[in-house]
Amino acid sequence: MINLRDDAPDQLNTIDPTELSEQIEKLNSINAQISSTEASLKQLKEQEKQLNNFTIPELMEKMNLSTLKLKDGSELSVKKIYSATIKADKKAEAIQWLRNNGLGDIVKNEITVNFGQGEENKAAEYANLAKESGYEPSQKEAVHAMTLKVTMEDWKNKGNEVPEDLFWTFDGNQTKIKNKK
Repeated sequence: MINLRDDAPDQLNTIDPTELSEQIEKLNSINAQISSTEASLKQLKEQEKQLNNFTIPELMEKMNLSTLKLKDGSELSVKKIYSATIKADKKAEAIQWLRNNGLGDIVKNEITVNFGQGEENKAAEYANLAKESGYEPSQKEAVHAMTLKVTMEDWKNKGNEVPEDLFWTFDGNQTKIKNKK
């Protein structure tokens, strides 16, 4: 029979509870600092996005500039950018919309079948006979991000509307600073 009281060493003699308490407080402090730093970083990224995509491009446009060489030799430029992604909760509808609008060729259709250990013969048989052998494949449809971006930008540039309920899009400017080497 196991008697934990008799088998375990006297914990009070080997570990100082004050030290443990201090380490727990230190961990809590570090976790709070991480949360605060992450919040600050998020705020900085929002400020960077505002300056990068809106403030500087608007000022450059008012000055009729697309590039600017700075005193230190670096170069500032503003370029038009476009991005599009499928909304995660609307994937099936977005893929159907692509097909309905003649853009279905960008949809990749992946079919996989899983076999267990020692089923190499079944895997080879399936490769030849597929569903006729009684296996049901799983199917995954996806669109490569860059292909979607290019396709949707072309779609928009031809005067078509991109459905906002299915896709996240950004059509704007981006500031780039190329530092002197």
